[in-house]
Amino acid sequence: MTNIFTLRAGDVVEYAGQPCRVLRVSESAAVVAVIQKPRTITPRFGKPVTIQPAPKLERISPQSEIPILNR
Repeated sequence: MTNIFTLRAGDVVEYAGQPCRVLRVSESAAVVAVIQKPRTITPRFGKPVTIQPAPKLERISPQSEIPILNR
């Protein structure tokens, strides 16, 4: 069940087509951590290595009407 309420830190919301965690909320913005796809690189003399990049931080309005998946 999804509800639309004011965002709070720690909420899991659906943003960019995937579940994302809200890190902090202020009067002007809410910061959402968007998980990036893993990248595979091949070193010059080695096997392919998969690297998981750090989450990308997106700033959205704290009054955004996005579905909250988990509080």
